[in-house]
Amino acid sequence: MSVAKKIGEDSYDFLVEKVSTIVARISGNVLGEKQALMVQTRIKKRMSELGLRTAAEYVSYIDKHREKESGVLVSLLTTHHTFFFREFTHFEHLKANLPELVKKIRARGDNTIKIWSAACSRGQEVYSLSMFMNFYLPKIDPTMKFKILGSDIDPESVRIAENGVYHRREIKSVPMNYLGSHWARGTGDISDFVKAKKSISESCEFKVYNLLTFQKEMRREKFDIIFCRNVFIYFKTEQIIEITKNFLDHLYTDGFLYSGISESLSALKLDLRNCGPSVYGHKVVEEVATAMTVSDIRPTITPAPELIKSVTSVPDKLRVFCIDDSSSILTLLKKVFAEDQFEVVGTASNGIDARNQLKDLNGKVDVVTLDIHMPEMDGVTYLETYYDESHPPVVVISSASREDSDAAMRCLRAGASDFIEKPALNNLLERGEEIRTKARVSYIDRSLTKQHISSIDKEFEKEVTIDRPEDKFRIVVSSISDQKKVVKFFHELHGPQPATLMLFEGQDNLLEALKEDMSDKIKYPIEVVDHISSKFEPGKVYLADFKKVFDQAHQHHQDAKTSVMVFGQCSKHGGEQILNWGNAQLLLEDIGVNSSLSEAATDVVPVTSFAYMSSEYLSRK
Repeated sequence: MSVAKKIGEDSYDFLVEKVSTIVARISGNVLGEKQALMVQTRIKKRMSELGLRTAAEYVSYIDKHREKESGVLVSLLTTHHTFFFREFTHFEHLKANLPELVKKIRARGDNTIKIWSAACSRGQEVYSLSMFMNFYLPKIDPTMKFKILGSDIDPESVRIAENGVYHRREIKSVPMNYLGSHWARGTGDISDFVKAKKSISESCEFKVYNLLTFQKEMRREKFDIIFCRNVFIYFKTEQIIEITKNFLDHLYTDGFLYSGISESLSALKLDLRNCGPSVYGHKVVEEVATAMTVSDIRPTITPAPELIKSVTSVPDKLRVFCIDDSSSILTLLKKVFAEDQFEVVGTASNGIDARNQLKDLNGKVDVVTLDIHMPEMDGVTYLETYYDESHPPVVVISSASREDSDAAMRCLRAGASDFIEKPALNNLLERGEEIRTKARVSYIDRSLTKQHISSIDKEFEKEVTIDRPEDKFRIVVSSISDQKKVVKFFHELHGPQPATLMLFEGQDNLLEALKEDMSDKIKYPIEVVDHISSKFEPGKVYLADFKKVFDQAHQHHQDAKTSVMVFGQCSKHGGEQILNWGNAQLLLEDIGVNSSLSEAATDVVPVTSFAYMSSEYLSRK
C-alpha cells in the first residue's frame, strides 16, 4: 500500500506524527497531542510555500529531501512565542540579588558578570537582560561589566537575534526606563522598525546550540546566571534531568538558574537549592578557602567602589489606584490586579475625583493608573496640575497612540513613569503582564529616573518623511481579507509618498469594488490598472492583478529604490518573482526578516511585513 493510500489525501495524523518524530529526534522537543494543532498549522504553511496540496505529497517530499527538510522542520516547530521582559518576577529576583552577586564576583577576582540565555529564540530575552543590566549595574558598581550569550537550536532565530531588528510594536511592552537610548529608528519605508544599538548589542553574542549536546562545544565555560525558560515543557523528564545537570556543571557555585514559572525543577531530586519562584542554585555553596587569597588565583583587580542600594524593595502587596471614566475598563483593571502581589485600593472617574480621593487615602497608594480622555479633568491636566515628587508614580493607560499623540508625550513630560496603549476590551486581560510589570517597575524605580521618555519615543514623536519620493516605488502584496491592515498602514504614513502599486492574486474581478471601498478610507488617489505603459505618479495608489502587471512594473520601475510589503500570504510563484527584483535579497538578510514570504507576514511581523527591501536601511546603527 502506498503512503498516499495509507494516510489519505486529507489526513494529517500520520504527517503530524512523522514530523513530530523527526523534530524530537534532532532537538529533543517532544510534540504531543497538546501541540498537534500547532504542528498541523505550521506544516500547512510550509506546504503552501512548497506548492503542495495534500499531506501525502508532503510526506513524499520529506522522504526525498530528508536532511534539508528536517532542518526546516526543526526551525519551524522549535521557534516558540516570546516577548521582551517575559515573566518579570525573575528580573525582580535578579535585581534584588544583584548587589550580593557583584560582591561575590569581585571576591573571586573577576569584573564581568557572565549570563547565558540558553533558549533565546529571536533574541528578546537577551536584549531584555542587556537593557536591564545597563540600567541597574552602573548604579551598583560602575566598573563591573557583563557579557550575555544567547543560544538557540534554530539557526534562523539566532540570525534574527544577532541582527537585533524588531517592529516598533514589540518594544512598546518594554518599561520606559529600560528602553533608554538603546534603540535606533529606521527611516523611510522601514520607519516602523527599530534596531538595537551598540550600547546593548556589543555585550551580547549568539550561537547555535542544541540543549541535548551543548557540552561538546561549550567545554569548561561557566556562568553566573543561566536563563532557560519555557522550553522544558517540550522535553521528557529524563532529558530535563540531564540538561539541568549539565547546566549546573556550567554554573558558578553561587550563581542562579532560572526556569519557566510553570517548569518547577524541585521534584527532580537534583542537587538544587530553591532560591525563588523557579529560581535555583547549587545545593551546597562552597566557601572560599581561607588559606588562598584572590591574588593567588588571578591578577589583582581594582576593588569595586562602595556598593549602593540601587532599588526600592517592593511591598508584599502593591496598592493601586485606577483612574478611568469607563466602568468596564475599571472592572477589567481590577481583574488585572487581582493577583496576590496587588490590591486595588480605590478608583476614580476623572482627575478631580481622583485628587479628592488620593488626599483622603494620604500615602496609602503605591501606584496610580491614569486614562487621558476623561470629563471634567483629563489625565494631562491632572498630571500638569498635581503631579510632584510626593505623588505616587503614574502609569498612563490610554486609547491615545503613544507616538502619534501630543497628549501622550505631555503626560510623560509631566511626570508619568510609563505609557500603555489601551487594548480592546476583549484583549485587556491578555495585556495584563505588561500592565503589572510596568506598574511594579514604576514603583521600584521612582527615585532613580527623573526623565522617563526614551530616546526612541522622542524619535517616534517626530514624523519621518521619505526623501525624493519621486525616485522611489512601493509594492504592496495583499489579500482581500487583509484590507483592514492595509488601511491602517496608509493611515500611519506622513508627508509625500512614492507611487504605490497594490497587487492581488486572482482577484481581478473585485478591483473596482476594492477601489470604491478604499477611496472612503484613505487620503490618497486610487486607480485600477490592467497594464503599465510608463512610470506611476508619486502619491497615488494603483490596484492591479499580480499576474498581469508585475513584469510590466518591473520593466518601468526596476531602477527605482523599491520596497515590497506583504500582508497575509503570497504564492510561491509570486515570491519567486519578488526575489528577482533588484538587490532585495541582500537587504532582506540585513534586516533579519525570514526568507519565506508567508512566514515573514505572519510570524516575524504579525501585521505589516517589510519582507523584501531595496530602499533605505536603518540610518542609525
